[in-house]
Amino acid sequence: MQLCVTTRGIARIARSPRSAEEPVLDLLLPDRFDLASQLENGTLEHLAAVKPVESFPMSKAEMLPPIAAPGQIVIAGLNYHAHCREIGRPVPDNLMFGVGPGTGVSHANAPIRLPAEAPNEVDYEGEIAIVIGSRATKVPASKAWSVVAGLTPLNDVSARDIQAAGTALAVIRAKAFPTFKPFGPALATLDEFADPLDIGLRTRVNGELRQEVRSSDMVFSLPEIIETVTAKNTLEPGDVICTGTPGGVAHGGRHPYLVAGDVIEIEIEGLPPLVNRVECLETEKP
Repeated sequence: MQLCVTTRGIARIARSPRSAEEPVLDLLLPDRFDLASQLENGTLEHLAAVKPVESFPMSKAEMLPPIAAPGQIVIAGLNYHAHCREIGRPVPDNLMFGVGPGTGVSHANAPIRLPAEAPNEVDYEGEIAIVIGSRATKVPASKAWSVVAGLTPLNDVSARDIQAAGTALAVIRAKAFPTFKPFGPALATLDEFADPLDIGLRTRVNGELRQEVRSSDMVFSLPEIIETVTAKNTLEPGDVICTGTPGGVAHGGRHPYLVAGDVIEIEIEGLPPLVNRVECLETEKP
C-alpha cells in the first residue's frame, strides 16, 4: 500500500492499469491531513480496506508531507560504502547518527529555499527514510520491521559550510533549516518491496543522474539502524530516520552545489519520485 497526504485528505495510490501510466489517487479520508493519528491509533493497515470517496490523477493533487510534524528526525551519516570512498573517510565501525527536531519538514513539489546565512554550499542527499509506526525502545534488529510504518524518499538537504565545523550540533544545524527535509509524496508499507534490504535509490538534478545505488550497499542495514538508535533513544510513531546517502553528492567534489532553479528528483524503486525546486534566498522571498 502506498499512501499520500494531499490538500483534499489522505489518499491511496490506486492499483489499476491506468495507474501504470499516470498514478491515480483514491481519496480515503477527506479533510484528514496527516498520517500521524493513524500511526498513534494503530489503524494505518486498515486504510487498505477503505473504499474511496473519489479518485483523481496524482498530477492534479497538491501534496502535503506524510507526517506533518515528526517529533524527532534521526540522521545517520557515512552509511554507504560509496559515499565513504568519495569523501575519503573510513567506513565507520559503529553507526554515526544524531537526533534533531522535525522543524525542516517539507513535501513534494515544495520549494527548497537557500538560507541567507549559508547559501553557497547547499547539497542534496537522496535517502530512504524510515517512518516509525509504533513506540520503539531497545528494539533488536530481528524485530525492527515490527516498528516500521513504511519507507519514503527523503532529501536530507545540508548546508555543508555549516556542517564543516564538525560538531554534532553543527551537523544538526546544517540540516535543520526550513524546507531542508522534504519527503514523500508516498509512504509505502513494507509489503511494497520484494526485499526491503535491497531497494533501488536514484537522485537526479536537472535531469542528470547523480546518485544510483541499492540499499544493500549500506554499511548498516535498516534493521541495524533501528537497533542502534533505539538502544539509546525512544522513537515515537511518526518519527523519521534518515538512513544515509550514497555517493554522488556535491560534497564529493564531482558535482556543483545547488543554486536557485535547480530541480532535484529522488526516487525509490516502485514509488513516485520526490521532486523539489531550489528557490531564492530567504531574504528574497516575496
